[in-house]
Amino acid sequence: MTSPGKRVHERFDVRLPCTLLLPEGEVAASTRNASLGGLFVETTASVVFGSTVKLRVRLPAMHEDSTLDGTVRWKTPDGVGLQFGSLRAIEVWALNQLFKSLGG
Repeated sequence: MTSPGKRVHERFDVRLPCTLLLPEGEVAASTRNASLGGLFVETTASVVFGSTVKLRVRLPAMHEDSTLDGTVRWKTPDGVGLQFGSLRAIEVWALNQLFKSLGG
């Protein structure tokens, strides 16, 4: 995910509760959309552009939370766009299952 206008992966509208794990503590948030490359997290937390953060989220096909690494690639007043770091195969599978359920 390089910018909001240049997409490599198809993006799907999906709202999932999540938690940003920031140095100053945990912040409850929600996803707005997602792709295999990253996602947008709605939050008013102060997150530094270019920083690496951890995101805890329960993907519907999984039985436990996943903790995903992401880099802040863009910011708006209502959230941040995160580019995923390395995803495990199970997380890629779970994301693909989610996108299939949304008609993708």
